[in-house]
Amino acid sequence: MSQQYPQYTNGPGQQFQPGQGPGPSPQFNAPFDPQYPQPQPPPRKPRRWVPWVVAAGTFLLGLIIGTAGHNDNGSPSASAGAPQPTVTKTVPGPAGATVAGPTVTQTVPGPVRTVTAPPPGPKAAITEDGVFLVGTDIKPGTYRNGNEGDCYWARLNSTNGDFDAIIANGNGGNQVITIKKTDKAFETRRCGSWTKIS
Repeated sequence: MSQQYPQYTNGPGQQFQPGQGPGPSPQFNAPFDPQYPQPQPPPRKPRRWVPWVVAAGTFLLGLIIGTAGHNDNGSPSASAGAPQPTVTKTVPGPAGATVAGPTVTQTVPGPVRTVTAPPPGPKAAITEDGVFLVGTDIKPGTYRNGNEGDCYWARLNSTNGDFDAIIANGNGGNQVITIKKTDKAFETRRCGSWTKIS
């Protein structure tokens, strides 16, 4: 059994069988048949100008960005974000100038002063045995002692220990005596305390 194929026309009076390529006429309007592949258009030639256009655009973009970071004087502006260099300049001062240093405070010890306390003044009471100078150790005045019965006392006009140095003396307790300014010293033995009463 023979298979029938449709016939296609490429123009008036022209016919071709399946399996034969279509004619050179651009008016080929044959329906699509999946059994026969459609003719493919010829591959496009690469456009050699595209890389040059991309390179020129990149260059122009970089040039615009580079000039945007400069001000009108041609110097980089502070808004460009680039760190600015620090310049240190040493300026010489006038000749013979002296730079003041820090002030140092130092404490220097002064001379050592020895203060001698004055001797204590004459007392108005006698609390122990001994010979006491009038006006230096004891004050002149009237004194009274306690009940000591074996008490001995003496008013003296000198401290040489001679018997004639005694102005007045006495024994016993509850004695009241007056020591005068003209007396040199006062001696007391076993009398306890003497208290000035006037």
